[in-house]
Amino acid sequence: MKNIYTFGSALSSQVLLLTVMLGSSVTNSYAGWEVTWIDQFNGTSVDWNNWTAQTQANYNNEIQCYTDDETDNVGNYKVSDGTLKITARRQNINCPGLNDENRPWTSGRLNSKDKGEFLYGRIEARLRFDELKGGTWPAFWMLENRIAEQPIKGDNDNVNWPNPGAGEIDVWEWYGNSGGDNYITNFFNANNCGSEKRIPYQGGAPDVMSFQTYGIEWGADFIEFFMNDQVVAEYDLSNCPQYEEPMFILLNVAIGGSLGGNIDPQLNTATLEVDYVAHCVASDANESANCNQSTPTITDDDNDRVRNEDDECPETANNTEVNASGCEIIDTPLTSAPDVNFEAEDVISLFSDQFTNIQDIDYNPDWNQATIVTQENIDGNNTLKYSNLNYQGTDFSNNKQNVSQMDFLRFDYWTKAATQLSMYLISPGPQETPFVVDVQSQSWESVTIPLTAFTNVDLTDTFQLKVTGNGDVLLDNIIFTRTVKENNVAPELSLSATQNLAQVTSITTTGGMVVINAIVTDSNEQDTHNLRWDVTGVSDFTTDGNQISFNPAALTVSQIVISAQASDNGSPSLSVSSDLSLILIQPDPVIVAQPDPVEPENSSGGTISLYMFFGLTLIVLRRKYLQWN
Repeated sequence: MKNIYTFGSALSSQVLLLTVMLGSSVTNSYAGWEVTWIDQFNGTSVDWNNWTAQTQANYNNEIQCYTDDETDNVGNYKVSDGTLKITARRQNINCPGLNDENRPWTSGRLNSKDKGEFLYGRIEARLRFDELKGGTWPAFWMLENRIAEQPIKGDNDNVNWPNPGAGEIDVWEWYGNSGGDNYITNFFNANNCGSEKRIPYQGGAPDVMSFQTYGIEWGADFIEFFMNDQVVAEYDLSNCPQYEEPMFILLNVAIGGSLGGNIDPQLNTATLEVDYVAHCVASDANESANCNQSTPTITDDDNDRVRNEDDECPETANNTEVNASGCEIIDTPLTSAPDVNFEAEDVISLFSDQFTNIQDIDYNPDWNQATIVTQENIDGNNTLKYSNLNYQGTDFSNNKQNVSQMDFLRFDYWTKAATQLSMYLISPGPQETPFVVDVQSQSWESVTIPLTAFTNVDLTDTFQLKVTGNGDVLLDNIIFTRTVKENNVAPELSLSATQNLAQVTSITTTGGMVVINAIVTDSNEQDTHNLRWDVTGVSDFTTDGNQISFNPAALTVSQIVISAQASDNGSPSLSVSSDLSLILIQPDPVIVAQPDPVEPENSSGGTISLYMFFGLTLIVLRRKYLQWN
């Protein structure tokens, strides 16, 4: 059973500073934690319901062969006395997982992929490593669950590291060749959204040989790293959407390679010992600050690892694959997309059984995409299916459409587990603008996009659509429409900038804090709005509702572009976007004028220098002053 565990809503989405704070105490904005998943290693063998031995791993020029061997004295895994021991051993092997390639070391690498996957919360382990000699590289870390690594279940796990869907968070990793006085926290992904910190041990390298507790607290907009309940690093992730996918846990000991480095000739074995690993969700029901064997466990009557208060399907059968709401995950919809309520004269149809589609349209142009396009019959209705979506076009360049008299681009989608989806409308140039969809899975969802959202597209001359995303996605009722029969009206959005309380269109590095305000108006007074920000040219800014602010003092770019998208909660949900560009003016350097030097002439020439002239003048004036007074 695959389960995705989500962070409880009790944890606020505060914005955290990009800092390292050594020795600071934990300050939670929630009451406590509840365990959803824990392995205390109380048995006599690895619990293979929780773990997979990743025997096909071959990375970073490491020299070990990862095995699934639990044999006493020669194996790489042992569970005894309440702990897990992963031991690397100097021994030759024709490695089964690597096509019998000969390797001089064996070791172990466990992951919880497809067995324990987590979206937000607190993840914690207590562990120690028994060796300080060079050449070892033990780690407690995480990967996003769509990575193309063993085990391959076929549920969209086809993304290569470190792209979104295959990102990495290193909670703790250590290697002796660094001197061992520090351990590493790190997180990797595309788009320069990651950072490494090396955390010093108070007692130096020997501290790695005694049990320490390492963990993270992770939400959509932040991550905190802990050692022994002290915050050692924290980051703002509000501009890192790639860390918003479920992740699984890994425990391993690597030998040599790019970080393990040269192997001490006296090194023959090295063991990572783990007391427990656990995942928790935030809870108001207790004040437990940790996530371990003493932390209360969620109340879960149907044993699907989703607590009762979050379980929207409280009677799922055992071994049912469920989502974060505790409902069964299905592979395909049981019903077709719902009919749409429009008159034919108000529609330009690209793909729909309800209307006559335009002529000369290609649903699968060759753009070197990985996406596989098919048309499926779902409950008697023809449906467009994108499998293994990365990007996909729909081309009607032989029948370009003037949609300037239309108001919306509308479509329905269904996905089992996709997490990203964007729709582009394109005119020649190409001129294109994405609309980012807030993806919901396991149900048909309708998206209605105001054509005004496609800001740089020539609506009189459109000729393509493009969809980007991940996973498998079904699409239907892709139409332009002139009216929306529901009463919802799209909000309006405007942006303004101030520096030192004055409204500006350009800013200076010395003018103080810059504040960007978003003003959202909506004729549907009952609507609430979600605001999404995108900032180009500034990496360090804070958000506070409909406002962002930053200090431009250290900026070197010439232009800053701020984009915002406001979405309402109407039916259907409608959105609008707005952009603001600011010119950054660097102050002119201050130049102090210097007088031209005056060379004194030789005294034999009889000429008095300027310096002597000014000096005599001052003497005369002073004497006159004394006479007058």
